[in-house]
Amino acid sequence: MSSLKELTLEKHKEAETQPFIKSIFSKQVDVKKYTDYLYQLRLIYLRLEYLADGLGIFEGIEDIKRAKAIELDFAELANNNMQIYLMKNSTAAYLQYIESIKLDKDKLLAHIYVRHMGDLFGGQALAKLLPGPNNMFKFNDIPGLAAKMRSKLDISLANEANLAFDFNIAMLKDFND
Repeated sequence: MSSLKELTLEKHKEAETQPFIKSIFSKQVDVKKYTDYLYQLRLIYLRLEYLADGLGIFEGIEDIKRAKAIELDFAELANNNMQIYLMKNSTAAYLQYIESIKLDKDKLLAHIYVRHMGDLFGGQALAKLLPGPNNMFKFNDIPGLAAKMRSKLDISLANEANLAFDFNIAMLKDFND
């Protein structure tokens, strides 16, 4: 039997190989682009976490929420670049989709799995490469939090998780050169 991680591996690899992500790993990410990316993430996480809170999805894993940490990271970097940030079309499409599933606990959980577990694990490597304080990648008790999150997951979330990766990839493409 396959795991959720195995069933989403292809999309995960596609996301990791986007030029914007590669620029991070090569320590050549443009600070303005990254700040704009944080702005887009901020919009997604605020709505996703608000809806998930209303359905009790974060019960027992409250510490995995990232919206406030992203807000702090964005605020610090945006102050260094007096620039106006606008919602990108890919972000608007993602928010529209999230709104369409706002009452579906399992579908929202699949998006939380992709976004938040990525921050929990991949974020540890990214935090060393990115500008700013990187609060969004700072967690208490990563192994414990991951175990609690995994206890909420099963392979029935795979299709929706792959869709979450598709939205993530579309957002990343907005920042590719």
